[in-house]
Amino acid sequence: MIIRVLIITLGLAGLGLWAQPPAQQARALEKLRRMDPEERERALQDMPPARRRLIEQRLDRWNRMAPARKQRLQGSFENFRQMKPEQQENLRSLVRKFNETMPAEKRVDGRRALTHLRKLDPEARKKFLASPRMKDRFNDGERELLAEMAENMPD
Repeated sequence: MIIRVLIITLGLAGLGLWAQPPAQQARALEKLRRMDPEERERALQDMPPARRRLIEQRLDRWNRMAPARKQRLQGSFENFRQMKPEQQENLRSLVRKFNETMPAEKRVDGRRALTHLRKLDPEARKKFLASPRMKDRFNDGERELLAEMAENMPD
């Protein structure tokens, strides 16, 4: 889940907000989310069409989420915001690496494995990562990346 939150945060770089620190980018999206439709329309009207569509798609996806999922994501994002800036940047770097190096056909499985890994204690993580199932699905580098992400993500 935090991956999706971070993807949304990182995605703001393409929305003209890239010059702002990531925390301000996230606050800008949060502000748009909380606006009523008329206010949001005024805020988005001067954006280039592609950027506006992207924001509208993300806001629509958010609005369709179940309340419990929204609550979990908000909690994860709040935990992320409370991390030290260097920890946040490290996690952003790991997410970028995941998106750039994990083959597209493995990303869904990678996210599922990451969700599972985050629930495990360190010893159980090692066992899970060394399991034949994980070795069949992911190479050594991919498993190391998943382990590092699970270790560095906030609860």
